[in-house]
Amino acid sequence: MNKIKILIILAALSSFNITHGLEDKIVAIVNDNVVLKSELNSKLATINLQGVSRLEVVKLKREVLDQLIEESLLVQAANRLGINISDIDIQNRIRLIAQNQNLTVLQLKEAVEAQNIDYIEYLDNLRKRIQIEELYRTQFTSRAYVSEEEVRSYLKNNNNLKGTDNYMSVIEYLIEDENNELDSAKVNILVRNIKVNGLEDTRSRYPNLKINVTDINDVLFESLPDIYQNNLKILDQNSYTKLFKTGKGYTFLEVINSSMLSEEYKVSHILMRTNPMENLKSLKEKFYKIKSDAMEENNFSDQAQKYSLDKASAINGGSLGWISKQLVVPEFRKIMIDIDVGEISEPFKTQFGWHILYLEDKRIKNIANDIVKQQVISILKERKVEVAKKEWLSKLKDQAYIKIIE
Repeated sequence: MNKIKILIILAALSSFNITHGLEDKIVAIVNDNVVLKSELNSKLATINLQGVSRLEVVKLKREVLDQLIEESLLVQAANRLGINISDIDIQNRIRLIAQNQNLTVLQLKEAVEAQNIDYIEYLDNLRKRIQIEELYRTQFTSRAYVSEEEVRSYLKNNNNLKGTDNYMSVIEYLIEDENNELDSAKVNILVRNIKVNGLEDTRSRYPNLKINVTDINDVLFESLPDIYQNNLKILDQNSYTKLFKTGKGYTFLEVINSSMLSEEYKVSHILMRTNPMENLKSLKEKFYKIKSDAMEENNFSDQAQKYSLDKASAINGGSLGWISKQLVVPEFRKIMIDIDVGEISEPFKTQFGWHILYLEDKRIKNIANDIVKQQVISILKERKVEVAKKEWLSKLKDQAYIKIIE
């Protein structure tokens, strides 16, 4: 900022002080903006200074003033980047704050004013806070990237990190074969019979085989043997693990209850939209033709590549891979849950357009490890964001004109 501009600002500010009186004098200049004594006093009024020494009060005042200077710099940066907060944004946030405190908007206003806080000033401060939040989100949080290698390294050095405790109740099926005499193909037939016809029927069909069944109730997932944990991560749609071999024979597990199980669906879809030259009836007829062709020729993938407007999935035959129901919009979720494996849905509408859906498979996944991974990503991302924010704010200060007026 050049010298002439500074002199002009100081002259204008002197006039401001005279106009607004000594009680609202300027305590800091931040580029073209100012921090007022009334703003400083308003912040200090929220702090309990009872029993605090005079020296500590002076120190505290300086810390609060520094916060106001930083706030001014951040709001200026947000304005330069075109980050504006509308009155509707403010109203939505006010409603949310009131709702979280079980208050109406009017009751919130009364509660603010009961603390001798001017409601207009409260709204102005809220606008600044939201603007700074949006600045940080767009400039830092949304850009922070955590690699798989960083996650692995963190877990290696913090192996005591736990997610939500996952207590499970499972049934252990053991087909004894300590001498490795059983044919695996025969064992697989036996397992299928247990799942379809039940244990007693299987025992009567295979009287020479010893099948032990053990209930394991309310056990902590992490306390189970590693081979059990690994096989419990992915279950079939009926909550059974795959068959695996132990020293005692062939084993598989049936999960009765777990707080960490999430159903996943392997789906493909075709997305289409109406256009000004085409009515809804015509679009549905086209969809029914695509569905009919896909069913007759067993080529949903080819139909998706040819017709789907979702190009990202179309190149893979419409495949969305394995997805959980939490990741899709309600209309899509309902159809995905309701149809059977191998079935193609009727046409249905979401906010993105019209779809038909093919459910290839479904499974139950233990998400305990996923929860821990997300915790690590959040921790590392927060660290990166905080470092970036401090560095950026330091640069803002270095490049700014800041003058504290005693």
